[in-house]
Amino acid sequence: MKIPQKQFAAGVSCCFAVLAVLFAAVMGLSVLPSSPSRSFAAAMLLFFFVIYCVILVFRPLFRTPEYTICAAVLGFCGLALRLSLFEFQSGDYVSFLSIWTQTMENMTVSQALSTPIGDYNMPYLYLILLISRLPFYDLYCIKLFSVLADLSMALAVGKLAALFTEKQSLILLSIAAGLFAPTTWLNSAYWGQCDSIYAALALWGLYFGLKKRGVWSMVFFGLAFSFKLQTIFLLPVLAFLLITEHISLKSILAFPAAFLAVMVPALLGGRTVADTLSIYIDQTKAYPYLSLNAPSFWSLINNSYYSLLGSAPTLLAIVMTLLLLFWYARKYQSLTPKLMLELSLILSLMIPWLLPKMHERYFYLAEVLSIVYAAAFPQRIPVSLILLFGGFLIYSAYLFGGVPILSLQLIAVIYGVTLIYLLLRCSQDCTADSMKIKEELFHGEH
Repeated sequence: MKIPQKQFAAGVSCCFAVLAVLFAAVMGLSVLPSSPSRSFAAAMLLFFFVIYCVILVFRPLFRTPEYTICAAVLGFCGLALRLSLFEFQSGDYVSFLSIWTQTMENMTVSQALSTPIGDYNMPYLYLILLISRLPFYDLYCIKLFSVLADLSMALAVGKLAALFTEKQSLILLSIAAGLFAPTTWLNSAYWGQCDSIYAALALWGLYFGLKKRGVWSMVFFGLAFSFKLQTIFLLPVLAFLLITEHISLKSILAFPAAFLAVMVPALLGGRTVADTLSIYIDQTKAYPYLSLNAPSFWSLINNSYYSLLGSAPTLLAIVMTLLLLFWYARKYQSLTPKLMLELSLILSLMIPWLLPKMHERYFYLAEVLSIVYAAAFPQRIPVSLILLFGGFLIYSAYLFGGVPILSLQLIAVIYGVTLIYLLLRCSQDCTADSMKIKEELFHGEH
């Protein structure tokens, strides 16, 4: 009996998928010392994987099961990769995160909530408090939350990509890029940072905004802002969503409601309103440097000039952002979802490129948004490659040392040129959309 070619290919693909899953599981576990904490971490990642698969099945991104299976296998391999990196202790963990966890471990819940510990906002400190109560290695637990956000971020990237392309292959590649772009797994599973948490929430906020689900959009943006101040790199896009009636003025109220709601446990625990709401203000006063390993415009100038420049760099970033908002607000009739995606990428790149005191991780939103941008504009994939590779080089120089392939200043210049390119292409696309709308109106009148 002759087996149909399509069925044979599907069978072979499934066999390779099973082998890939088994190989990834073995490799992921083999590098960690055997302990209850390792078993806990593996069990939690398996639980995350099950949730990820349930979402893929019941909120499908693909029309055919083959792509869904591929996305599931990619998710499993992405988790296995991250598990294999759990043992590394970064300088930030040793100097800050572990100390915060140990401090809370010796406190009551009320004391931990009312005492200013660390310089992160309250939602992340809630996670640290929870970790301090678990009988497992705190390093693994810290990384688990960020890895869970990695999965959510990859799904958000896939959902956003599906808004701009019907090609299943591009959507799958977008999820793969979200899972395996070096800065995503280096940030969460290796470094133990939490940038994927606020980025995932912000991407879901953008997704629901473009889907005209204003309340959900504002809730996610509010939660993102409650985790990290760096959400402001994307928040200006709300102006475009508002004037194009993707979200209503009334739905904006959900943003402060979500932001303030997550502060309630701290207030009930005895923390003052002033302490709770001043965390971000204190963050802006920290780090008196023009650049902290970030490929921003100010990395081209020596940090010793920080005091001489004063607030000029921040004012420049604010003015440029307002000019961009004003320019495109005038062209609101041409603001298609695709154009708003372009503006989202521009804002998430331009603002940290112009601001002082930026860390290397603050281009995270631009990096993941560039993946969606590449799916929407496949011919412009070099933009995504530049940002993802540039981020990897910056991370590598900080985490691994050695001689960098490209200097920080050269990467900053490349980012600046990329930003100019994005601005020019966005202007051209806006003009083309405007002409198309005028032609449609003209034909409609005649």
